Amino acid sequence: MAAAATKPDRQVSNHRWPRRASLALRVVSSIGGGYACTVALASASAQLLVLFGSIARSEAVILAAMLGFILYLVLLIWSFSEPRLWRVWALLLTGILIGGALSQWLAPLLGAD
Repeated sequence: MAAAATKPDRQVSNHRWPRRASLALRVVSSIGGGYACTVALASASAQLLVLFGSIARSEAVILAAMLGFILYLVLLIWSFSEPRLWRVWALLLTGILIGGALSQWLAPLLGAD
């Protein structure tokens, strides 16, 4: 009887591992990936504002940083409400790649002052 009582406990503990790993991956993706995505997109948007918005560089950086706080909050909330973890990673990696590529492409157009 005692062995039968401990066997379900092992099954419960075995099922906790994937949940904990999934939660850990979700936390890492939401905090780290959300930050990287926000930085990449804020950098690209600041450069776009300077080139096409006729805004001074200092004002463009401040505006992009303020909008980045809102984007980071939205990404954090969305990453925990999205049921599929692969969608979270896919969106964050896409945002990082687009923001990074755009920043690298726009940097030579701005030149150095």
